Amino acid sequence: MAEALFDGTGREDDAGLIVSELSTNALLHTRSGLAGGWFGVEVHLPENGPAYLGVCDLGGAGRPLFDRQPADGKLTVGGFGLAIVRNLVVKLSQIGSPATGHTVWVHLDLEAKDVEPMGAVAG
Repeated sequence: MAEALFDGTGREDDAGLIVSELSTNALLHTRSGLAGGWFGVEVHLPENGPAYLGVCDLGGAGRPLFDRQPADGKLTVGGFGLAIVRNLVVKLSQIGSPATGHTVWVHLDLEAKDVEPMGAVAG
């Protein structure tokens, strides 16, 4: 759905990935994923400047971790989505608390249409 809102910006796939990752985290790591839980998605597309995308959750046991580091130095599956999001955006931040809920939000530069796909090697 987010992709449709960003149609024609050149950042459609990035917007979809960002909303998917933030929404999945809300469901997996907060009370939003429990029975009766919910989360909200906010999008603001200004005429000038970066777009705002945010996901509001119901809070939980801790705060979102933007820089996951494996304790033993070994790579593991999962837990790197916010690092991917961080590489796509101008700013990644959060506000709120585990008790009242969080909004994890980003500013997505709509002028950066020549963003290299993840894993691309400069040559």
